[in-house]
Amino acid sequence: MRHSCLFRPVSGLLGSILIYMAVTCSVSSCTDDTFNKYQQENTGLLTFDVKVPGNWTNGLSRAATDISIKRMSQSAHAEPLYLVTEISEVAADAAASDAVAKEAATRGSMVNSTDDFHTNFGLSAICYTGAWPEEEPTDWGTDFAHNLKIEKKEEGIWKSAEKLNWLGSGGIRFFAYSPYSSSDNGIVHSDKNQGGIPTLTYTVPTDVTKQQDLMTAMEDCPGGQGGAVNLNFEHALTAVTIKTGTKMLSGEVTEITISGVCGKGTCQIGAKNWEPDKDHADCSFSIKEEIKLDENKDDLMTKPGIELNKDEEGYTFMMIPQTLTDKATLTIVFADSISKTPHILTAELQKYTKDKTWVAGKKYTYSVNTTGIIVEPIIEMKINRANTLYPNGGYKGIDVITLTEDNLYTKMTEADKLEYLPVSGFLNDVSIAAYTRVVQASATDDESKEQIRKLDFKIEWSTDEGKTWEPAPSGNSNMGWRPDAPSTQTVADETDGKYPSVNGSILLPAQPQFTYMQNFLYGEGTTIEQAKLPKTVEDPGKGTATDPYDLVNNNTVAKESANCYIVNNYGYYTFPAYYGNTYGKDGNTSSYIHEGDIPSNVEDLVLPNFVDHNDQKITKGSIDGVANAILLWQDSPDLVTDVKLNEKKNGWVSFRVPKETINQGNAVIAVRNSEGTILWSWHIWVTHRKWDDSSCITMSNENLNQHGRSFIITPCNLGYCEPHEGDPERKIYMRFVADPKLVNGSSNGNGVILNKQITINGAPRLSSEKEAVAVITFTQPKITKSAAGDNTYYQWGRKDAMLPGVHNEDTYKNGLTGDRSALNEELDMVNKMFYSTEEFRFTSAETAQSIGKSIQLPHKFFIHKRPPTDDGKGVNGTPDDPVNNYKRRHWHDGTNTSYDLQTIMNYWNTQLVQSGNAHFVYNVTEKQNYKLPPNDQYVVKTIYDPSPAGFKIPPIKAFADFFDDVELELVPDPKPNNPDNKKTKGKPNADELHDKSSDFVGWKVDNINGRTFYFPATGVRDMGIKYKDIDYGTYPGFASITYIATSGFHDSGGTGSSCLILSIDKRNNDFFNHTKPVDGTNNAYGFTVRPIRDGQTGTGN
Repeated sequence: MRHSCLFRPVSGLLGSILIYMAVTCSVSSCTDDTFNKYQQENTGLLTFDVKVPGNWTNGLSRAATDISIKRMSQSAHAEPLYLVTEISEVAADAAASDAVAKEAATRGSMVNSTDDFHTNFGLSAICYTGAWPEEEPTDWGTDFAHNLKIEKKEEGIWKSAEKLNWLGSGGIRFFAYSPYSSSDNGIVHSDKNQGGIPTLTYTVPTDVTKQQDLMTAMEDCPGGQGGAVNLNFEHALTAVTIKTGTKMLSGEVTEITISGVCGKGTCQIGAKNWEPDKDHADCSFSIKEEIKLDENKDDLMTKPGIELNKDEEGYTFMMIPQTLTDKATLTIVFADSISKTPHILTAELQKYTKDKTWVAGKKYTYSVNTTGIIVEPIIEMKINRANTLYPNGGYKGIDVITLTEDNLYTKMTEADKLEYLPVSGFLNDVSIAAYTRVVQASATDDESKEQIRKLDFKIEWSTDEGKTWEPAPSGNSNMGWRPDAPSTQTVADETDGKYPSVNGSILLPAQPQFTYMQNFLYGEGTTIEQAKLPKTVEDPGKGTATDPYDLVNNNTVAKESANCYIVNNYGYYTFPAYYGNTYGKDGNTSSYIHEGDIPSNVEDLVLPNFVDHNDQKITKGSIDGVANAILLWQDSPDLVTDVKLNEKKNGWVSFRVPKETINQGNAVIAVRNSEGTILWSWHIWVTHRKWDDSSCITMSNENLNQHGRSFIITPCNLGYCEPHEGDPERKIYMRFVADPKLVNGSSNGNGVILNKQITINGAPRLSSEKEAVAVITFTQPKITKSAAGDNTYYQWGRKDAMLPGVHNEDTYKNGLTGDRSALNEELDMVNKMFYSTEEFRFTSAETAQSIGKSIQLPHKFFIHKRPPTDDGKGVNGTPDDPVNNYKRRHWHDGTNTSYDLQTIMNYWNTQLVQSGNAHFVYNVTEKQNYKLPPNDQYVVKTIYDPSPAGFKIPPIKAFADFFDDVELELVPDPKPNNPDNKKTKGKPNADELHDKSSDFVGWKVDNINGRTFYFPATGVRDMGIKYKDIDYGTYPGFASITYIATSGFHDSGGTGSSCLILSIDKRNNDFFNHTKPVDGTNNAYGFTVRPIRDGQTGTGN
């Protein structure tokens, strides 16, 4: 293999410029762009991103721990003493260990986190072509970089006197070590002429306080990689600490010595194996320091776990990794508090150390005890955060839109994620191992040496930051630990010698408003209509994991598929992966193929064949190419889980609604092909409301459909959740409690597990003190008040449920003034919190999308930035180009697709071929235009209809009963060219509703066929504004309105097309607080939907 170094120096062989480096911990919260982070944008400079492993475990986070007990030799001591050895690796959970490291007040010998990292490091590198050889390339040298010194300078920036460029080809292998070699730290880097992989020779300083936590890293990179090199440093030495055990007499330690060990060795940088120097095989290292071991209150024993060689004082022994000989000895000079006589305690370390070897990167803790039996309760808990759906896909939302923010969301830090507890209080992927370990000295066999026994425990929690603790069940479910296996809550029986963990969940207190909303499903709570509805949750729930509940064939309203499924109870569910309402139709194609001729005047507006995700004609109901099913987003935590393809029914999708987390809420499920493209999606609405014959409302005989049948309207908006108050963000503390005799050594204790007795992965601790109570800290997000309740929105013609919006006294206070004051009543809502992966966050995307693209992106709301004037009369090629006006007002443009239509009128009625009108005209006494054809036309439900089975989007005439009794008047409306002009104005017929805080809730309309109707003010999902680009995000708006979409279409000339809606608006206008038909609303809004019953034909269908 030919070795060549093709680096490009900027000035000379190695120019004198900077190497920028940022130090981050292993769970870095830095998310900046690499080049911007190091101020090297658009250059080829080589930078470094250094990562430091989690802290040495110190018994708090065992990755792998071994333990042994042996009796010590002693001089004239009445009581036998025992030495306990524990071997710990670096913490497996770096986030947990960093939380521990943050507690350190001062820096000692050991590097425990980024904050403790040395102030410099050395760097060497070999560049090469081809592949790195299997055998060491002894003829290669560190020509690319040799022992460069990099130091931390001002503001945390790391700099070197030389700079490097990426090669552009070949490979580079980097070798780094820290701290940098000096005359007093015992570290020597190999000479440049040595050849091969560079080595370090380390001579352990006799002065223990000068011993360094030597760290090394090796990284191989392509020469053209660019950006930063990730240097993952690892501990290269062995750490040795001495501490008091659980039963150690009080007194004083005056000297600790480790002797008979190798004090010098050599290793290749990045390797774990050391070559001892035989001339330094019998070295000695001592600490002479008076260490008081005071008595506990109740007996003569000292406090356990006292470090005799404290790291914060620089007394950790940092040793050469080596195989120990019989000369390796630990000597402790100890005077007990009773006799005051010094005793010399010695231990042959070879006998006390596993495999007689100190391994690099491990910490060896030797504890001195006056008992030969150690009984240790151990709990190992892991919260699997890998599958956690964080709020807003891992982002924090805002409380009010002020337009001063760059984005509607800011990213959660890693610390935020580690502390996160859902508002439900439910942690659904937890494993716990709980056992008692009994270790006996001088055991003759392995079975006697270490035994495992069962440990029972319970969980306690605090909602007042530890002032009071509660273990009692509350609410509708049992609280605390909930193992998947019901037979036992712990892992070890009386004979089990392994450490298996039990999978399960933990249920902690929910936010009060989560419980309030959940209680509606249990028959509690008062709806917006001031009614109490029967409970819908019944044990044992619906379906099972192996036999999920069929949402189609068990539907009493209509046994067909749909784009939305209503769920009222917890359990397991399944539905067919079919387009819209095609399943159960016996070959009926009316939902996706227009029947009959299309009039020539609308042939550019009617979609004859509905299309799939690829904009290709749909020819059958079943969806081909389905490879998997996934959850996209949901607006209540863990509302829907276990989304997958049904294992027993081919072509069906299954999901679960857990009992612990069932609530009012919405979720979106999708199926994808093998390439990850979304083929179709469905809305799951979990609610206490039932849409059936008993709850739906039959309208009058005065306003009938095309077939002379009354319209039957649903009792509420699709996807609606009741109004509720808000909850502030809060802390939840959790702790484990076991038998006090095991935890505290006495029945007088409280049995609360201590830090030293528990391993925690996936959550932070309140304190890292080993002897302190182990308190796990969580943060529950706030719940934003929803004064009117909230419902999903729908862009006109799309099947896809869009995230609800909420409003309250805080969202109204946007402070928009000046040229932005016109937005004061528009930007008065905020997004409801949702839960998703980062990949499928609900957010915005550019408009002018095809139908197929909208199917592929059901989690995207299409918007376009508002042009400066927005009148559609601007000059082409300018911001006021009419195309921008069109794009803002219409989400769809399919002119470059196989179906080649820009505007479509029959999304929600396959057979619609006529433009309609819907507005009040003064002095029309017979039929207002909202009653005229095609507004009474029977709606043929389409595969793009978002309604559940048996329901569909209504025509505008379905709401005629709300319009008929509106009193109109003609009032002056002078114009410059017509001073006598008049306009139609109405008298309010809708009464405003406000909550106890005077926040606006909505309207009630009395005496419609003898009934009172309620319309919550849920606003709309807004179109784009001119002050923010698309990547700002999508937002709801107009808390003072409700816009309910219909299937009706109004064409005022192609690009001016719009949809017909029912509106109520409390803003100052001519129809203040009216139920009003509207025929001129932009279909790019996200509307509320209130469906009607399907099948009202009079023919038995």
